Amino acid sequence: MTIAQWSDDFKTGEEEIDKEHWGLFAQINDLSDKLSQGAAESSVVSTLDALVVYVEVHFEHEERLMEETGYPDLESHKKAHRALDLRVAEFQDAFLRSPETFDYDALMEFLSNWLHQHILKLDMDFAAYHK
Repeated sequence: MTIAQWSDDFKTGEEEIDKEHWGLFAQINDLSDKLSQGAAESSVVSTLDALVVYVEVHFEHEERLMEETGYPDLESHKKAHRALDLRVAEFQDAFLRSPETFDYDALMEFLSNWLHQHILKLDMDFAAYHK
């Protein structure tokens, strides 16, 4: 089930960042599919783990680019990244503790909202600065 639809609205103009953002959409939709279709717990756990690693690599890349360009809002952007890291870890822990009562809808709503708000506001602010 697609919960986050990629469109050109999410393109920042930075090719590598755009590819990584597209990858985030793909991974989140893959996780949504697995959760909604009742995939095995091990499959969901491995998908969550892969998403966490992918996000870490993307954030490192994005922050390095911001450092290289002297982006003045780098620290607040880093804080937004760390907030996502913490919230996803909370969801991951909740799933591991009790997969049968896990709030799938809350996770998907959070991830979808975060993608839209973060990319369309914070990442676009950086894209405008970078250009």
